Amino acid sequence: MKKIYIISGLTILSGLLFVLVPDWFKFLWGWQLLLLPFTAGILMVLVQNEDRSYRFLPKLIIASFLTSFVFVALWQLIEYDYDGHFILLGSLQMALFFSIVCIFGGLVGIVIRGTTLLIEKYAKHKKK
Repeated sequence: MKKIYIISGLTILSGLLFVLVPDWFKFLWGWQLLLLPFTAGILMVLVQNEDRSYRFLPKLIIASFLTSFVFVALWQLIEYDYDGHFILLGSLQMALFFSIVCIFGGLVGIVIRGTTLLIEKYAKHKKK
């Protein structure tokens, strides 16, 4: 679980870097905000030491929701502080969207993890 916290923290920090200095990342045309939670979801699954898919999902869902809501809350505080308005409904919808992207990335990570487990099992069986 510690590795998932580290991945979440790095995702939030790099997301805030994308928000604070968007000129550095023009080569991605704004898609970095979608690639970041997608990649984080994949990594959240790959660092877990499990072999059943149903064991990945609770940690993935909790971590994706927490990461998304913390990132969007910090983004709202940084970006919309000059107006003095905190847009609650818009930020909740954005956080839900980011968490869905993160969960989808985690599902791709489960497929990758399952494929590697099957290849390892086949190689071990073939060796005998």
